[in-house]
Amino acid sequence: MDCKLCGLPTPNPPVQQDGHVFCCYGCSTVYEHFGEAVLDSYKLIEEAGPALPPEGKEAFLRIEGMHCASCEFMLRKLGERAKGVLDVTACYATSTAKVTFDPDIIDESDLPRVLSQAGYRAGFRSEVLEQRDNDLSLLRLLTGVSLSAIVMMLYLAFFYPSNLGLVPAEDLESMRWLAFYAAPRVMFFLTTVLIFYVGFPILRGAWIGVRAGALNMDNLLAIAILAAYGYSIHQMWIGSHDLYFDVAAVIVTVVTAGRFFEKNAKLNATAELSRIISAWNPKIRVVQEEGFVEKSMDALHPGDRFVVTQGEFIPVNGTIFQGVGALDESLMTGEPHPVTRGAGAEVLGGTTLVEGELTVTVGESVESQMEALTRILWRAQSASDGLLGMADRFARVFVPLVLLLAAGITSGLLLNGASTGTALLAGLATLIVSCPCTFGLAVPLTTAAAVSTALKHGIIIGRSAAYEKSAQIRSIALDKTGTLSTGKMQVTAVYGPPEVEWYAAAVERFSQHPVANAIARLDARYEAINPVIHPGKGAEALVDGERVVVGSQTLFRLLGWTIPDQLQAQVKGAPAGGVVSYVGRAGMATGAIVTGDQPRPGWKKFVAELRQKYQVVMLTGAERTDGYESAVDMHHAGVPPETKAVIVRQLREEGGVVMIGDGSNDGPALAAANLGIAFGVPTSLAADAADLIIPGDRLDRITIALDLLGSVRRRVHQNIGWALLYNAIAIPLAVSGMLNPLFAALAMASSSILVVWNSSRSLEQDNWHVLQDEACLSGPDDWSRLGSKVPLETAGT
Repeated sequence: MDCKLCGLPTPNPPVQQDGHVFCCYGCSTVYEHFGEAVLDSYKLIEEAGPALPPEGKEAFLRIEGMHCASCEFMLRKLGERAKGVLDVTACYATSTAKVTFDPDIIDESDLPRVLSQAGYRAGFRSEVLEQRDNDLSLLRLLTGVSLSAIVMMLYLAFFYPSNLGLVPAEDLESMRWLAFYAAPRVMFFLTTVLIFYVGFPILRGAWIGVRAGALNMDNLLAIAILAAYGYSIHQMWIGSHDLYFDVAAVIVTVVTAGRFFEKNAKLNATAELSRIISAWNPKIRVVQEEGFVEKSMDALHPGDRFVVTQGEFIPVNGTIFQGVGALDESLMTGEPHPVTRGAGAEVLGGTTLVEGELTVTVGESVESQMEALTRILWRAQSASDGLLGMADRFARVFVPLVLLLAAGITSGLLLNGASTGTALLAGLATLIVSCPCTFGLAVPLTTAAAVSTALKHGIIIGRSAAYEKSAQIRSIALDKTGTLSTGKMQVTAVYGPPEVEWYAAAVERFSQHPVANAIARLDARYEAINPVIHPGKGAEALVDGERVVVGSQTLFRLLGWTIPDQLQAQVKGAPAGGVVSYVGRAGMATGAIVTGDQPRPGWKKFVAELRQKYQVVMLTGAERTDGYESAVDMHHAGVPPETKAVIVRQLREEGGVVMIGDGSNDGPALAAANLGIAFGVPTSLAADAADLIIPGDRLDRITIALDLLGSVRRRVHQNIGWALLYNAIAIPLAVSGMLNPLFAALAMASSSILVVWNSSRSLEQDNWHVLQDEACLSGPDDWSRLGSKVPLETAGT
């Protein structure tokens, strides 16, 4: 039978309550707290169906070059052209595409080539895509600023004074050829370069919108630019002085600058993350007839055998073929203490071998953790594009309305007898003043500043939708091991004479087990020789000519050594949750050392601050809560990963929820929360499931992250509010004929500058808590230090 809550197999006999069967008391307790409603949460998971469609295989690619929601439609059409590609579903918010394909027709390695068209660049999520066009973007920006400055200088010299009535046109007759013949043609040439070189990305985006059948901001930008450009060429050709090359130049330059700043901030964030990825590039030693052959995880096949030595990561699920080792499964199960596994035992991908050496046979299916989690996240992903898609969704309605309005104004004036020039100017003014530069800059500049500020404080924003998700949070769910506790073993008690710790420290220096490392840090006054390691059980060596054993009760029984009843009685009073290591010589235990997972410094203050605003819930896979439960509003112990996700979904039904965890076992819960935060030294699964990644051990960074998200959200709402107010005032003025294209361009530029200034203001001015001491990961060396332990992936940063 399977657990009624999480679906895992139940023991014999199962845990029963109210006629339902559960796999553990943790699931039973969750049911007892939430009642029948929580069972429906798991039914929803069952009804979601299998992760892979039966008709094809799935692959997930990262896409560079997506700039609006219409790119999703374009990528789908590119995929439809390729033989063997069944479906392409892209997500603009995370710059990710899910490709369903027939592996008998097209090879998975060919998929990036299929989508690397029309200006897009595709690659697998494990790859670090190079930003080869960064220099080109900088060149475009510098060219735009330089040429537009010359155009504006010519206008200031010859056109603005007469247009504003400051200088009579007759005063310019003496330099008529220079002012009214040469200058317009220079402006025409410079504006042409501006539009078709500097503004090429805008024109490309507009063309993609047309081909995809979904108009976007680039369409309106392109129409305004080309309308001003084309009208000016016509006026220049007939000898008129009503030229608006400055309008086209300003629009192109302002938009190019905004997009460059956004892209530059994202590239900086990607560069930091790339250092972490490059520091974790494991190769698996596969056993073959000719010896060991190094392969990547993607090259493993069912039945392959690979060797893992102590300290190495087990990439996929499998069965131990040979060897005995101690495995750290805390990242998968939440239990902090290593467990011993031998031949025939199953091992989980994502665990770490802390002692011993194993030969593992790959199971019936090979799937990297990243691929498995990506499927979970894709199904759980919101249909909303987040804040970054807000402007484009608005533009889908805004663009057609403005086009109709401009055409209606022009037609109406012509029908009422107005001259062609007057009618075209009114329509052009409407297009220009309605140009959504403010919408285009409102979000990306603010989010770019947020990425930089977050990185300065050691926070990685993994998803742009995090800003939106952080609103309306009611509960915060915390994992215990690795979040409230350090996840590192330390000695908590010593029983017996002083030489107990001297002998134990000498012997345990030969072992890499976490418990042994904690004991080895004690004072060692002797030297040990001839060590014998018993993986997962302990060690023995000769100390001062005498055999000394340090290890578990199981090891002492295997060796036939005695543990006095008096010592066992003393150990029963050891701190809860500790691991007992007996120390003996001459066939008898003479003392014991207790090690345990230590509370993270400042955890009580951190939880107390959270409880002032939120309901705090502690979740742990460990059976013991070790006293942490007294500081939170609600706790659940002994719950498997699936049940953690169910609890988070139930809390989400009662209001928004933030999930904070570090292990792969927290991945489903992180994905199920409104906002997921991977904290500490998160696994690749936890990091990819999370919206925010906070390496290190400072809990106050979590508070900073929540404050930062609130500041970004408020800043974006300010920008969008200003954009709406600006358009509400400017468009009626243009429609009424009270605003000519020149003032329309100035109004548009002023509005954009205001948004740029507001977006560029330091987010640290918004009265949120800032670290005052050196607690941040500020340089490459700090990220690289974590890189060997934290295999993070970028996720649409």
